[in-house]
Amino acid sequence: MKKYLFLFSLAIMFFVFNSNIKANALTFNQLPNTQTSEQWNVEIDKVKFSDPRDIKPKKGVYQTYSITIKNTKNDVSDVRVELFRDEENSNIKYGIVNLEKETLNRNDKDPFCFANFPLSEKAKELEVVITWKEKGSDRNYQERFTFNQN
Repeated sequence: MKKYLFLFSLAIMFFVFNSNIKANALTFNQLPNTQTSEQWNVEIDKVKFSDPRDIKPKKGVYQTYSITIKNTKNDVSDVRVELFRDEENSNIKYGIVNLEKETLNRNDKDPFCFANFPLSEKAKELEVVITWKEKGSDRNYQERFTFNQN
C-alpha cells in the first residue's frame, strides 16, 4: 500500500511540475483575447485557416496567431494596422505586421484580418496600432491596443 501511495504521490508531483513548465511558456492565457474601444474590436486568436505556405509555430522560438479587426462605429478610410512586439532587455519595439486597407466600414462582412503571424515566445507584449481617417476628412486618428502575455 505504501508503494502505491508513493507512486501516486510521485505521479502527482510529476504532473504538477510538468504543468508549471508549460505555464511558463509565453503564450496568451486564453484565446480568443479581445479588446474593444468605441471605434474598434481587436481579437487575437489561434490560426483559423491552414495553408501549407503559412508560417508554422516553432516550439521555444515563436507561436503563431491570427488577428481580426472590426470597425464598430464610423465608416473609415486609409486604415493602417501595425503590430509591434517588445524585445527582452530593450526599450525598442519590433514591427511584425504592417497592413493597409482603403476603407473599412461598420457593416463590412469581411473585417480586417491577418490569418497568420508569428510572435516570439520571449515577447511579453503585443501592441496593435490602428491609424485611420474618417470618411470625408483629412485628419488622422490613431488608437493603440496592448495585449500582454503571461
